[in-house]
Amino acid sequence: MHRIVFQSPSGLEIENPEMKQLMGYIIEQFPQYWHQGHGGGIVDFYDGNNRHLRLLILPHDEYGIYLQYVKKGINEETWLSLFDHMKLNTTAECGDELYASIGLFLPKEKAWLAVEEFCKTGERTEKIDWVSPSDIPEGGNW
Repeated sequence: MHRIVFQSPSGLEIENPEMKQLMGYIIEQFPQYWHQGHGGGIVDFYDGNNRHLRLLILPHDEYGIYLQYVKKGINEETWLSLFDHMKLNTTAECGDELYASIGLFLPKEKAWLAVEEFCKTGERTEKIDWVSPSDIPEGGNW
């Protein structure tokens, strides 16, 4: 059995949140919900086999939601949500003084598909595109 811990923008931790509640934060209450606290959220996935996976959620009022998937441990890997390859060299502030390439931000409905899949399986969904941080061009950021 896996366990999920959602860290809200205000710092509140919710263990095993209901999917409807998370969907509300991402779709129905966007962007107002994310204006509290530090402006981002984290979903930690623990599978019971000492595997720890993390999905960082960083919203931007105009561009949508940027996701960063991190598989912790010896073979750590990081993947970034991708929406538009052509906009990877231009950045926007999301959260407190964090800058990410505009091309990494997804429409909120697409971001929800990724968050939902992550909460169920701990894996990256195939319903969106992902890119490695090493593929971000000069001028971009993640």
